[in-house]
Amino acid sequence: MSVLIAEKNARGLEAALLKDGKLYAYIGAEDPSGPREGQIYAAVTDRAAKGISSVFVRLPGGQAGFLPMTFGQKCPPSGNRVLVQIKRPPVGQKKALLTRDITLAGMRLVFLPLGSGVRVSSRVQDASEKAALIEKGKAIQPRCGGIILRSAAVNAPVAQLADELQGLEKKWQRVQSAFQQTSDAALLQDGDGPVEKLIAQENDRLESILTNAPESLPHDIPCPVRVCEQPMLLHNVRAKLEKSLRRTVLLKSGATLVIDPCEAMTVIDVNSAMAAGGKDIARTAEKINTEAVGEIARLLRLRGIGGMILIDFIDMDSDEARERLLAAMREALLHDPVKTTVHDITPLGIMEITRHREQPPLSPLADPPCPHCGGTGVSLSVNEEETLHA
Repeated sequence: MSVLIAEKNARGLEAALLKDGKLYAYIGAEDPSGPREGQIYAAVTDRAAKGISSVFVRLPGGQAGFLPMTFGQKCPPSGNRVLVQIKRPPVGQKKALLTRDITLAGMRLVFLPLGSGVRVSSRVQDASEKAALIEKGKAIQPRCGGIILRSAAVNAPVAQLADELQGLEKKWQRVQSAFQQTSDAALLQDGDGPVEKLIAQENDRLESILTNAPESLPHDIPCPVRVCEQPMLLHNVRAKLEKSLRRTVLLKSGATLVIDPCEAMTVIDVNSAMAAGGKDIARTAEKINTEAVGEIARLLRLRGIGGMILIDFIDMDSDEARERLLAAMREALLHDPVKTTVHDITPLGIMEITRHREQPPLSPLADPPCPHCGGTGVSLSVNEEETLHA
């Protein structure tokens, strides 16, 4: 079970997710003036990038966005107004990624006003639960649009789902009305805040919410809410975040993970470091690798690492051990809300993973420099230091 922490402070509203005392997700206070995931805009087309079937559009405040065209769509002429949603906020030099496939998310279902049919979240694995959800969906299926039923809908009565869908349909009507009334680029519907995002990700697994601002929470909370003056401090969230964002992360065994983000990929190295060894080297290697799997899965989510991920585990000498490692990683990533695929282990022993980029990654913290070498990797002897300063 999970505990969600929501704290309102001078920076805004921040949220964190803890499981068994470990930090799995953190969303800081977002810039209210910049594009955020899920926001719906009236945008104005600027110029087409016909070679890649995309168009650049203008958002309010001089912000720009990048809108790919789906198969068969033509790039609208410059100056046209289009209804778009932020799929990925701007990251570095990359502009905000937009989509015309609008989605409106609720606690238990997602409304697709421009879609069709009834679907079930991929997080629902049980075949009987999937079938039951499909039947619930058919019972409330809207005349216009489609729906995706979330895992939180498994135990929800049909009447509750129908009420939630009706609320989302009314929200869509307000968006359409606002779009008709504006003549320039404008924000029509705000995206979910940090608390709503984490509730949607963990809905059916949340044990409680701890907050100093209960008035900032959505109305339909799926678990008990407890009030606390400084919930982040109580659970030592900032210290846990600081440790998790370092380049070198220490494991309980004494082994370490060294995480290096690059432009094209993220490379993770598993080192035995100070981990206690034993006579059975193969068993020790597998034990450390298995421990590293759980921590890597946690850090991928917490740090928002996306794209290609290459993991250099400690060498193992059997195909059976490598298969066990792949299975352990797939199981550890089952509850990751972002689509993540474990591919294989290369002949060089590198595990290949791909994870969708759905959020800007949290900035890693630099390791403190070594007090002896200052980070150079070279330590002078006493005589050399005396000669240098003579």
